[in-house]
Amino acid sequence: MLAEYRKIVHELNDAFYEYYMYYNKVAKKLDEFQLTLQQENLLQYIIRNERVTVNEIAAFFSITKSAVSQVLSHLESRTFIRRESNPEDRRESFILLGEAGQKYAELMDEADEAFVKQYFSQIDMSVLEQMLETIKKVNRSIKESAYTESR
Repeated sequence: MLAEYRKIVHELNDAFYEYYMYYNKVAKKLDEFQLTLQQENLLQYIIRNERVTVNEIAAFFSITKSAVSQVLSHLESRTFIRRESNPEDRRESFILLGEAGQKYAELMDEADEAFVKQYFSQIDMSVLEQMLETIKKVNRSIKESAYTESR
């Protein structure tokens, strides 16, 4: 039985890899920013969760605050992000998009729009909703398992 699950997981990994390859071709303009994968991941998290703190980012990615700060310093030096003091706690800063980060977010939106028009609009909405629900279930299972293991 585990062999069947391994086979499905392998095929899912292949499918996700292929999907990202196609998406990256549509989002080619994003390559011009020359971000590392870690910088890109953090920036995309900030785009989706603006006004986050270093602690929130570290918790989400399960990395140290020091590691987050190093990446953020690089992103800040290139105006992808900016920091704003928390008026309720001066020791803490909110992370917001900077000028280059806003441009990156706009190009991401354009790529998403093109991808939706060109590919996703050809697939029945109920199929996409079922796929989304299945991926969310898998992610919940992984998250719950990781939480149980860390206790």
